[in-house]
Amino acid sequence: MRATTHWAVGVLAGAAVLFLAPAAAPAAGERPGFETYVVRRGDTLSAIAGRVFGDAKRWREILKENPQVTNPNLIFPGDALLLPAPEPAVAVPADLPVEVVAAPAAEAAAAALGEDAEVAADAAAEDGAGVEVPELPVVAAGPVGTISPALYRSAGYIAEGLPAVAIVAGEDERELLATGDAAIVNAPIAPGGTFAVVRVDRRVFHPWTGQYLGWLTRVLGTAEVTCRDLETSTIVLRGMRDAAGVGDYLVAIDPNDRLEENVLPGRTLPECVPPGPADGVIVAFDEDRLAVAEHDLVYLDQGTCSGAAPGRRYLVYRETGRGCRTAVGEIQVLRAREQTATALVTTSLGAVLVGDLLRAR
Repeated sequence: MRATTHWAVGVLAGAAVLFLAPAAAPAAGERPGFETYVVRRGDTLSAIAGRVFGDAKRWREILKENPQVTNPNLIFPGDALLLPAPEPAVAVPADLPVEVVAAPAAEAAAAALGEDAEVAADAAAEDGAGVEVPELPVVAAGPVGTISPALYRSAGYIAEGLPAVAIVAGEDERELLATGDAAIVNAPIAPGGTFAVVRVDRRVFHPWTGQYLGWLTRVLGTAEVTCRDLETSTIVLRGMRDAAGVGDYLVAIDPNDRLEENVLPGRTLPECVPPGPADGVIVAFDEDRLAVAEHDLVYLDQGTCSGAAPGRRYLVYRETGRGCRTAVGEIQVLRAREQTATALVTTSLGAVLVGDLLRAR
C-alpha cells in the first residue's frame, strides 16, 4: 500500500484541513450510546454539530467526547469522531393527533415562502371518527410511465444509523473520486464484493413529534473490492452519479431494491381531502430546501411496518385553517425501509413542505 503523508492547505476555525491519511481507527472504539462519524472534506466541528444536533453551537459536546482532538481547529478527513447517539428511531403512530401539535418545520417554511404560518399551523380539524370516507375523486392526465432508472438508483433513504465502513484515503491524494478511481476503506473485506457508496447528510427528526428517525443518506454509486489488507481494503468505484471522497461510506446493496415495482400513473389532480386522521408526514427533503415540487424526492415517516411499499401512492395535504384542508399534491413511494420511505412527487398544486400530511391512496 502506498504510504501517504499529512499535508495542510489551510486552517479555519474547526476546519477539516485537506489531506489524505492512512486508514483511521475509531476514535475510542465502539461505545454504547455513540456512533462513529468519519470526517470528510470541508467538515468543521460546528458544521458536524449542525448536522447532528441541528445546532452548530453545540460543537463542544463533540469535542468533549473526543479527547484525541487536542485542537478544535485541526480535524482531518479520515479522522473518526464519536457522536452521541439519540434515542433509537421509533414508529410514528398512524393516528397522529395533528389537531393538537404544531409543525415547526412546516411553519418556518410557510413563513419563508410568504404564506401565513400561523394559519398554516392552526390544525383544529375533527378526526372524522365513525365517518365513512369517500373515495378521493381524481382526474387522470397523461399516460402511464416508468421512473427514470438513473433517478431511482440515486434516490436516497433514511438510515437508522451510521455505516461502519468508510473511505479514508483516495488514490494519488485525490479529493474527488469518480468512476474508475481507487480508494482505501477502513475494514478488511474479501475481494470481489460489490457495495453501494453513500454519503450521510444529517440526522432527521420528525417535524411534528421531534422523534429521531435516522440519517438522511444519499446514494452516489457502487464500488467493487479489489484487494484486502490486514486492517483495510482497496476498492474501485463503479457507476458513480456523483463524486465520492474521504468520509463517504460503503453499505450492502439491498437485494429487494427493485426498479420494476415503480410504474408511475398519469398525473392526477386531487379535488378534495376526505375527513379522517393523517396516515403520515413528510419529514425531510433530498437537500436542505424549504420546499419542493413535481419530480423532486421526499422522505416519509411511513415504512414497511405501516404498509408503505414501492408503488404506493399518497395524497399530500395541509391544514390551512380551522377544519379546512387543502390538497397540495400526490407522491409515490420508490423504496421503503422498516420505519421510513423515499417517494417522488408526481403531482404538485403548490409548494410541498416538510410537515405536510399524507393520506394513503
